[in-house]
Amino acid sequence: MVFNRFRRFAVLAGTVLALAGCSGMSELGFDTKMAVGSVSLVDRCSDFMHLAYPESSIAVSGSHVAAGTENATITVEGVRSDVPANSAYARDVAVECRFEGGILTGFRWTAGPVRPASSGSVP
Repeated sequence: MVFNRFRRFAVLAGTVLALAGCSGMSELGFDTKMAVGSVSLVDRCSDFMHLAYPESSIAVSGSHVAAGTENATITVEGVRSDVPANSAYARDVAVECRFEGGILTGFRWTAGPVRPASSGSVP
């Protein structure tokens, strides 16, 4: 009787811990995700975008993958929620990552984050 209760408690505790780990995984960086094998090239590119401009909150709004046999070009678009829509600075940002054999070989901003959204002067 006591053993059955202990076994039920152990199964319940294990399930709760597993579910807590799943929800916490979305907040971890790509290094930790790579250790458990659940990261894509799009995830890695968006993580590099956040790491390259950490002082701004960027919400990923889209992505595109152009992949060959060994090479892949990933484009990730985002929106800076801390920049007003009518600001002189770029609210919409984008990066391009090039991977060769799963290794990042190129990273560049294709839109923003510090370039003005228009060709006018920035105050």
